Amino acid sequence: MLLNALSQGVVARRLFATCALVALAALLPGCSDAGKSTTTQPATTTQPATSATAPAAPTAGAKVGAEVAKTADAAKAGVEQAAAATKAAAEKGAAAVQDGAKTVAASTQAALKASTDAAATQVGQAPTPELKTPEQVKLETQKALDAKAAAAKGSVDPTMDTDPNSKARITYEFGSDTINFGKVMQGDVLNHKFAMQSSGEEDLIIKQAKPTCGCTVAQIMAQDGEGQMVPYQYGKPLPPGRKIEIQATLHTQNKRGHAGSKINMFTNDPRGQTILSLEADVDPFFTINPPSINFQNLSQKDTATDKLTVATAKGQRVKLSAVKDNMPQGLKLDLKALDEDAEGKATRWELVATAGPGLVEGSLAYSVQMKSDMSIPGGEKMPNGTMPTYEVSATIMARVTGAISFNPQFVSLGLIRPGQTMARTVRLTSHDNEFKLNSTEVSIQGRDTLEWEFAKNFTAVVRPVANENAVDIEVTLNGLPDTLSGSFSGMLVVKIGHPDKPEIKIPITGVCRGGAATPVATPAAPATPK
Repeated sequence: MLLNALSQGVVARRLFATCALVALAALLPGCSDAGKSTTTQPATTTQPATSATAPAAPTAGAKVGAEVAKTADAAKAGVEQAAAATKAAAEKGAAAVQDGAKTVAASTQAALKASTDAAATQVGQAPTPELKTPEQVKLETQKALDAKAAAAKGSVDPTMDTDPNSKARITYEFGSDTINFGKVMQGDVLNHKFAMQSSGEEDLIIKQAKPTCGCTVAQIMAQDGEGQMVPYQYGKPLPPGRKIEIQATLHTQNKRGHAGSKINMFTNDPRGQTILSLEADVDPFFTINPPSINFQNLSQKDTATDKLTVATAKGQRVKLSAVKDNMPQGLKLDLKALDEDAEGKATRWELVATAGPGLVEGSLAYSVQMKSDMSIPGGEKMPNGTMPTYEVSATIMARVTGAISFNPQFVSLGLIRPGQTMARTVRLTSHDNEFKLNSTEVSIQGRDTLEWEFAKNFTAVVRPVANENAVDIEVTLNGLPDTLSGSFSGMLVVKIGHPDKPEIKIPITGVCRGGAATPVATPAAPATPK
């Protein structure tokens, strides 16, 4: 097409030149006649003049000029027509060239991908992904963003899509949105039914009723077209005049003092969310003194006993039993009434805990749950069919060591420099009165092997502790080489000889920074003789 456009331009130029030649040829005969009219004519007899003047005949020059103008106009029109055709053809040709370039690029891209995929298949790799133009990438990115926005629309805060011009309203009696139960016993289950109504000029829609911690919401009930209270489904329109009921429960178990929970209701009422509140001042049903038992440090061979007292806050007589499920090894519990009556009920109880021997080494933290036989008012049956009762719990704690303990649990040198010296001390204690720490041997080893390249940089000294069955082990770092830059890790191995724990391994850790190997000097090249 571009060649077509160029050829049409050449034709236009040739047509203009032809028109110019025609105009010149038309001018030349006129000029010849004019020359002839100026030649000398023979004398003629003079004719008498007439009274009327004859119209002058057009001269040859005027005819030639008219012809030239006419020819020029035609030539101009032809040139303009040819120019327009040339421009259109050029634009068409340029578009064709651009389309052709795109086709070639697409073909090249497809061929390149096909060859790459074929090569990848031969070596067992996955084919390369299709290459995309910037326009395609932009379009797909926008589609992904739109899809993400559409997916997130369902999880948006229910208050965000409320029409501010909505005429729906939810109403209730003034002050009925907050209920205070006053003083209650710890563990009481408090129930209340909130009464509301759909009002306004549009249907009310309840989107969500979300309680806070310590509160539960039963099925919302709403009035149907026949005036019956039926379970409400979120999102269902409630015409003006329909009644609404929400059954809410406040749980006071493990609460003390002022307790409260809220229910946040989201509707299409443009005035915002509706907040319903339940409050109570919770008095404990039981008191415990002390609130827990802490044996502090115990060895596996030690035995210790401690106790606490449980009493009802207002002198109620109850039966009390300790739940002994999943009791830790080596722990024994005994709960007995202090003022028991004929029915086995009492107002005061004593819990005696005996720890050891045989406790498991490590931290002990066991919660003892004690349940009474007095049912909680308003409580619902539990899965096992029994009614919930007032209960209390106490924690028993201890730090249990083995026959031999050590502190700290590892030797940490932190961040050091090459050549820096540093000392750390570890204390070993024997909790076995029949075993003395007299012959203790120490060595420095690798974490996983007997040999460690930096063991020679450490020394360890054992010193007995006065008036205690214990020793202090002082570990000294005498400097690390300049070549070390990074972390290092070894093991302090202590051979004790106790039948239950013949040896103890304590990790040694640290990080060395600031050193590097000194570069070896390169010998100078011999001088070139001149």
